[in-house]
Amino acid sequence: MKRITSIALALVVVGFASAEPVESSPPAAVDLKPIAGKPCRLFLLGGQSNMDGCGKATELPEEYRKQLGNVMIWDNRRKLWVRLTEDTTAIARKFQFGPEMAFAHRLSKEFPDETIALMKTSAGGTKLHTQWLPGKGMHGAFVRNYEAAAADLEEAGIAFEVGGMLWMQGESDSETVEMANAYEANLKKLVDDVRERTGKPALPIVVGRISSSLLKKTPWNFDQAAIVQAAQESVAKADPNIELVQTDDLPTLKDNTHFNSEGQLTLGNRMADAMLRHRSSPAE
Repeated sequence: MKRITSIALALVVVGFASAEPVESSPPAAVDLKPIAGKPCRLFLLGGQSNMDGCGKATELPEEYRKQLGNVMIWDNRRKLWVRLTEDTTAIARKFQFGPEMAFAHRLSKEFPDETIALMKTSAGGTKLHTQWLPGKGMHGAFVRNYEAAAADLEEAGIAFEVGGMLWMQGESDSETVEMANAYEANLKKLVDDVRERTGKPALPIVVGRISSSLLKKTPWNFDQAAIVQAAQESVAKADPNIELVQTDDLPTLKDNTHFNSEGQLTLGNRMADAMLRHRSSPAE
């Protein structure tokens, strides 16, 4: 069974001289040679638009603009490790960030002598019911990205462990009663699959509970959000290694759906708090 490196995906924040970010060359690949022999933790991130992130790079507080020397993120498109930057690995959201920003900063401070690696796969509007279950499109992309990241670490001689997974998804499954009613069973299937692939039956998983703001006026239909929320709560309650993070109080954009910059930083910190409560011994 392949093990997953516990490296945290990081975003390097550059180009804040102007009000809008300036297009620049892609970040350089991380030199993995100095990392070999050091403890390494890989964290897997998955979900839809609130995992992608609508936080604006230009609104990052100064403390989050510092490049972290012990954090890196897998570039799914170029298939290499880069430092955490102002742009996420999301395809559709240039110069925006998700919960990985604050999460990486917290883990970097907690484990200063370890490499924190992140592998993030996310896409707005995707459904667990039809796209994230084993054998479906987003699940396939998630597995390919994970396997490519893990193989690259192994090839570099880096011993790593999978530290955990972050999951922020469920909004789109609240569109219909059918998808919402199936969410609890579907989430369990995904959790079981990830744990089997990582070879860690007790892998810590932090789930972001979808926000009740979805029941306000939005451009989309999230009428069954309460059913999905209950499903997430049930899965977390039944599994001691799954922790639910509340999001009802997080500020959103005007669409009452997507967390803004402040909301994304708070979400990332809450996910870090939850993961640290389940932290394992240092990677060997």
